[in-house]
Amino acid sequence: MTLRARIVQLFAVLALAAGSVVALPAQPAAAANGCNGTAFASNSWYDSAGRLAAKTYYHDEGSYMCVNLVAQGIYYGQTKWMSIKLCDSYNSGCVTDAGYFQYYAGPVRRPEGVCLWAVSTMKNSSGTTIVDKGHYVPPCN
Repeated sequence: MTLRARIVQLFAVLALAAGSVVALPAQPAAAANGCNGTAFASNSWYDSAGRLAAKTYYHDEGSYMCVNLVAQGIYYGQTKWMSIKLCDSYNSGCVTDAGYFQYYAGPVRRPEGVCLWAVSTMKNSSGTTIVDKGHYVPPCN
């Protein structure tokens, strides 16, 4: 998690403790989740009740692809286990960010030039798997 994201979390906690209400964005801006530039594509992931649970965002950083898994809806702001893994197309040369996060996992980066494979995983606070999806990074299919 970036320093900026941690500061936003701290201010939100302090404001709530003081009785104020702070509206957090449904999705952090690119700079807030560690990827440079603007997201050019995303995948949406839903829980078993059909609610939007998370999105995987793809950012083109020139010669690198940057990917994040961002919690959505009721899962945004809850501590839960999340993982984003980015690999060359056959699950080699992988980079992973995994752990207990409130907002997002990532960023992870790999050089562009080959099809990349990402795996997005998220479990709720009870440990039940909500998202476990492998997917090619656009524009590969």
